[in-house]
This record gives sequence, structure tokens and C-alpha cells, in this order.
Amino acid sequence: MKLSKQLKSSKLLIVLSIVLLTLTTTTSQAQSSNWKNWQFGLKAGANLIKMTGRSFDKKTQVGFTGGLYGEYKISNQWGIQPELDYNLIVGKTSADFNQIYRGVSFQQVSLSYVSVPVFLTFKPVPELTIMAGPQYGYLASQTTELFPSQPDKKAFSKSDVSIAFGAQLNLNKTKIGLRYVVGITDVDAQESDTWKIHGLQAYLGFRIF
Repeated sequence: MKLSKQLKSSKLLIVLSIVLLTLTTTTSQAQSSNWKNWQFGLKAGANLIKMTGRSFDKKTQVGFTGGLYGEYKISNQWGIQPELDYNLIVGKTSADFNQIYRGVSFQQVSLSYVSVPVFLTFKPVPELTIMAGPQYGYLASQTTELFPSQPDKKAFSKSDVSIAFGAQLNLNKTKIGLRYVVGITDVDAQESDTWKIHGLQAYLGFRIF
């Protein structure tokens, strides 16, 4: 159990280090170029996510995604796209949830994450962006009372680290994107099962400036 926690912490530190290094590098570059290579905008769309593990029904549920994005142009083809997003993730506990935790089965669960993805982007043509990168999510709120005997007990851990990749159409100021998110860390705070978050994000973006 202790080794498992150490491995999770190591993964988290590695990903966060990559994120921080990327942000530091791009900020330095942006300052030297007086922000001329930056673009900023808003985005909103849907999460089509499922929670894996014996504790959940593994069905795809519809949630919400939205936030701010920035684009930094390294060259005509390469760039970096950091974001600050709100992600609503929805799932439903299975019959096994009661057997494993003495908790509430067949209960809908809602998780609200503040997420920071940082993508390396490639544009084979100006109208198409291919992207991939790490994403860190902080759990701002979660469904409670899943354990009747301990109503204040939290089922989910505060941090979620994932990898996301996908593509985006660039139509003047409008952007249409589709990406897949693969959860790396186990978000089960009790560590009795393995819960990971996987699924699609579809969104519409608009460049402000």
C-alpha cells in the first residue's frame, strides 16, 4: 500500500514538473516577444466520460466542460496550448459499491474539477491542430453521503492526473475540438478499488484576441 502511494506521488510530481517547466518556458518566450505570438479565447462543450472500476457501471455519462485557453505560436506548425477549465464528470455507482464499501449502490455521482491541461500542438495545415499533453485536475466538489454510516466521508481523492490527445479545427476565430482523456491516477480515496476517468471531450471555442 505504501509503495503504491509512493508511485502515485512520483507520477504526479513528474507530470506537474512537466507542466511547470512548460509554463515557465512559454512565459519567458512570451515576454521576450511582447505577447505577439499569443492568442486567447473561451471554450465550452460536453464531457462524454466513464468511470472505470468494479464500483461503477462503466457507462458513458454526459457532463460539461468549459473555460479559457491560450495559444502560443512557436513556429508556423508548432505551438503550446495551455488551458484553465471547469470539468463536470458524471458517473453512477454499481451493485458492487455496496459490497466493497458498504456504500450506496446505483447512486449518481457528480465531480467538479478545476483542470489545467497543457498541450503541445502541431498544425499540418492552418485549419487543423493536432494536440497532446498532460492534464492536472483539482477536485473542487464531489457527491457526498455515499457512505450512510459516515456521511461526511469523501469517496474521491483531490487530485487527478491524465493524458489528453485529440484534434481541433480552426475556422477563423471559431474552433471545434475533440479530444480523448486517459486517467493515469487512481481517484479512489479509500484505495479499495481502482477508479480511473476516461472519455471524450467535444467543445466549441472562440478566439477573443
